[in-house]
Amino acid sequence: MDKDFNLVQYLTTRRDSGILIWLCNIGAERYWSNMNTGVVDRNEDAIVNRIEEMNLLICREQDYIILRKRPDEKYLNVLKEMGFSIPRILTPKNADLLTPVSELVQKDEELLEELREISAQNEEVYFSPYAVTYMEERIAEMAGLTILGAPSYIGAKVNDKIFNREISEKLGFAVCQGKVCRSVDEIREEYDRLTNSPPYFRRIIIKEPNGASGKGLYVISDKEKLESNLRIIARFARKKTDAMWLVEGWYDKKADLNYQIYISPSGAVDVFSIKQQLLNDTVYIGSKIPPDLDEEVLKSYRQYGEKIGKYLFEEGYTGVAGIDSIITTEDVIIPIIEINGRFTLSTYISFINNQIKDINILSRYYRLISDSAVSYENISREIDKEGALLKPGEREGVFVYTSGTLPEVLHDGQDKYMGRVFALIISDSWNRIDEYSSRLDKVIQSLSR
Repeated sequence: MDKDFNLVQYLTTRRDSGILIWLCNIGAERYWSNMNTGVVDRNEDAIVNRIEEMNLLICREQDYIILRKRPDEKYLNVLKEMGFSIPRILTPKNADLLTPVSELVQKDEELLEELREISAQNEEVYFSPYAVTYMEERIAEMAGLTILGAPSYIGAKVNDKIFNREISEKLGFAVCQGKVCRSVDEIREEYDRLTNSPPYFRRIIIKEPNGASGKGLYVISDKEKLESNLRIIARFARKKTDAMWLVEGWYDKKADLNYQIYISPSGAVDVFSIKQQLLNDTVYIGSKIPPDLDEEVLKSYRQYGEKIGKYLFEEGYTGVAGIDSIITTEDVIIPIIEINGRFTLSTYISFINNQIKDINILSRYYRLISDSAVSYENISREIDKEGALLKPGEREGVFVYTSGTLPEVLHDGQDKYMGRVFALIISDSWNRIDEYSSRLDKVIQSLSR
């Protein structure tokens, strides 16, 4: 692979270069570890798997994207009218909403043959998955594709929260108070230490090394909750003798931040996005772009990103990484809360300024449960009735940026339509964004019945 390849440049200044084959294989953690995922919610998994449409926001016209289902044509038309490039869309045969998309690709010989032909007939073709596991490595091998990113075993290592803490300590960064625990008794002792000695944490968090999207994370606010969660942890620990957990104090925060870095095959590091995150405890619900931070703080984050990128490169990692951080109410920056050695949902909205220059953006995420189906056309019409819909060529309003996650399908055993709404609220004025956000809240509330 060309050592000078730079994905960020391909998405910005070199958009006419090469061909990228995109795959949003969300849920890669299941292949990286034996993490306890708790009770499986098939309906929730079916919705999450359609988040793949976010990938369309960063595609170029000459690219290909593999989706388990072709998106709503009205949604695709809106994307095109807004200035997004629509790639060629490939869909596996016999796709369902639950089977991991990489498994679907591997079972479809015709699709694999089409990928082989794309690779053979073009000079610069790169396979860009959301995350690299052995499944995507197998697809690359079967289809003769050059895969972007580090080998899967390195990606798994980078996504380990205990390894993330080790990186912070080796780089001399501030870290959350806490420790790595190897038994239930050690977790209990660390809880007592963190809550009964300065600064007397009111809550602590227990992290499984490879937890993601709120899974494998336990926020503990009292002894009763601690003991109930320890019973769950102990049950799964019996199956894994080398189990470890990261136990840390839960800080009062001034800001949650996410910064995205790209590490090229030559080791060059780009810090290409810094966003203020909106969280519901541990679960991502949106982003604020640009963040409300002083230039000195932003400069610090760029320096942190470069240091982390260089360290990861020395460990053999290349590709995109998303780093979560906090600024405490005491103005202490903790540069690494966790590192995701893969794309994140935040990655896909990192290049919106390609379409709308120099604009403020608030991304919002809602769970929506409705008595009736809600299509992309339905929700757009309701937003338009509130005078909030972003129109092509305009610089403010609300834009729903996925269609497949909407509550349009009645899942097995459900009497309600369940889905997720992902929206961008855009304006030159943050006050106007707040107004549009309130109007969007009203629309979501009206559809939740």
